[in-house]
Amino acid sequence: MNVLRTWFDKEVYNKEIEVFFRDCDSNRKMKLPAIMGYASDIAGDDYADRGITHYEMMDANQVFLLARYHYRFYRVPSVGEIITYKTWEKGIESGYVLRDYELVDSNNEGCILISSTWVVVNPETRRIVRPRNFTLREIQSSEKVLDCEPCGKINFDEEKFNLLGERVLFYTDIDANGHLNNANYGSIAIDFLPCDLRDKILSDFYINYNKEAKLGETIKLFGYEENNDYCMVGKVENNLCFTCKFIFK
Repeated sequence: MNVLRTWFDKEVYNKEIEVFFRDCDSNRKMKLPAIMGYASDIAGDDYADRGITHYEMMDANQVFLLARYHYRFYRVPSVGEIITYKTWEKGIESGYVLRDYELVDSNNEGCILISSTWVVVNPETRRIVRPRNFTLREIQSSEKVLDCEPCGKINFDEEKFNLLGERVLFYTDIDANGHLNNANYGSIAIDFLPCDLRDKILSDFYINYNKEAKLGETIKLFGYEENNDYCMVGKVENNLCFTCKFIFK
């Protein structure tokens, strides 16, 4: 059994994970939702290992929710590999908390870069809290530079969309915040991607979380292919729930 390590290198939080069989697709490569799930959990681990747990955030009515992700892929890890997630806060910009990641393999070679933006939310009222009013810790601001620009608003052409289908949200889709888990959006997007694109090699993946989706709701999926990209949106009762874009090599 592998002994996995967790450590701090100044502002950078480092956590090793083993890529398990359950994390991988039929090509034995790490699934996109698995990569996403570890990233969001490890952001929470960063705070917890610095002494601020999720329960303390809930008690203070100040929790972090993801707003946007941008993934840049150089290589997708395979089953059995030991991968280190390196993550750090990049400060505050336009009401968002910025956080970057670098995923490296056992040879310290980069596999995936991630930029993310988060909002601070009151979990009871669902209202946004200004990051500068976050009371549990000063938001850090690293000068580390990552070759993965932040994910801005994803633009799309509404007239080009084709209906891909519908997805009802079940009990196991929902997380401890009471809504569709951020990684499960990746699962839904992959499931509704046209079959001929699922095994193509990803260069970049962008996602905007526009409106939370809850148990029992139905997401309608729409998408279109353009050049080497595929754009997809999910709507709940005609309201935009999420937008994502796949860019293939």
